[in-house]
Amino acid sequence: MSDPAPTLRGDRVVLRPVTAADRPRLREILAEPSVARWWNPGTPDHAVANWLDDSDAVILAIDVAGDVVGSIQFYEEPDADYRHASIDLFLAAAFQDQGLGSEAIRVVARHLIVDRGHHRLTIDPSAANARAIRAYERVGFRRVGVMRSYERGSDGTWHDGLLMDMLAGELI
Repeated sequence: MSDPAPTLRGDRVVLRPVTAADRPRLREILAEPSVARWWNPGTPDHAVANWLDDSDAVILAIDVAGDVVGSIQFYEEPDADYRHASIDLFLAAAFQDQGLGSEAIRVVARHLIVDRGHHRLTIDPSAANARAIRAYERVGFRRVGVMRSYERGSDGTWHDGLLMDMLAGELI
């Protein structure tokens, strides 16, 4: 996507382009045990670099009342025959279980469907991440299937992922 990263607004969240000044806060969040267990890029420094240096994705900070509480990114498949977008995010522990993750996903999903013209969105949490799966289902994502041995965990073993998708008319 060659367009500049947008600023998107929900009722409680502002999703804005990430700046260099956000890097230390995002590193702190990625180091939190309830976040780090789902990300395996090694050290928190490597985790934030891995997240922020993805040149194929649009990366946004999740801002609540002026505080960065996480980050969300999306990737758009450019091939017209397979056109869709995928979403990923993380949220600081103190802001989990408040509906903020679902709101951020809903705001990005609406942007991707309405503004960017996507008919289908995907997301692929760890099959064991029940909190994330519930948040995605609240927005309208449906379980497609388990991707066996999908990602290597911090323990060095392979773990299953859950492929979820949502069609434009299913956004809640």
